[in-house]
Amino acid sequence: MLKILREYINYMLNAKGRHGIHSPFVYDFVDKCLRTKVPKNELYSFKNYLKDLGKDSTEIEINDLGAGSKKLGGTRKVKEVAKISGTRVKFGKILFKITNYYKPKLTLELGTSMGIGTKALANGHPQGSVISVDGCRNTSNIAQKYHQLYNIQNSTFISDDFQNFLKKYSGQAFDLVFIDGDHRREKLLSIISLLKQHTHDETIYILDDIRWSNDMLKAWNEIIKMDEFHTSIDLFKMGLIIRRPHQKKEHFILKST
Repeated sequence: MLKILREYINYMLNAKGRHGIHSPFVYDFVDKCLRTKVPKNELYSFKNYLKDLGKDSTEIEINDLGAGSKKLGGTRKVKEVAKISGTRVKFGKILFKITNYYKPKLTLELGTSMGIGTKALANGHPQGSVISVDGCRNTSNIAQKYHQLYNIQNSTFISDDFQNFLKKYSGQAFDLVFIDGDHRREKLLSIISLLKQHTHDETIYILDDIRWSNDMLKAWNEIIKMDEFHTSIDLFKMGLIIRRPHQKKEHFILKST
């Protein structure tokens, strides 16, 4: 607790708004993406989705292939899983804003859980497609059920190990990748390596829970130092990395709202 508090204080002391940012890409990210408002109907729908999950007492067996929530495992009620491991409203809004502004044709989500983040990604750009992969078939089935209830037609759910999926994948390159399913340094670095062949120079990678553990923070600090990623953005809970080889390497610590 004290460590995360120190991290947050340090983050707040260094975080910037749009002023003082000299990168046109990052300035636009703050001004035209982060600072925009989510439409009221979308926010209402997102909150209702959370409420519906929060009332669902269906029991499912959790098969977590990665280092997920420290509080999950075994048989759990849907509402318990949603409460512990789902995307919160603040960060759901960020995901919506990113897909709404950049309009990725194809988005990959690694870590479905209850499909909360998936909903934000899919609704942000309904003309695009979202593929969501999770190692637990039961949570994927719940996510698919709720997406059907909410008439979300541009999301596809796959039950598989992340690395297996990436090794077998042979489709078009992803324009956006949201990684929120395995919080182990070695696994995350392996996933980043495998993703290189399935992404392009402008693909936006969003890494969730970068301060979830010392291991995750270590991985984040290694990733932002990699030569191939020229733009990295720290939003405290989430981190963004993009190759963008045509610009000089820069790291930004930004206020998330």
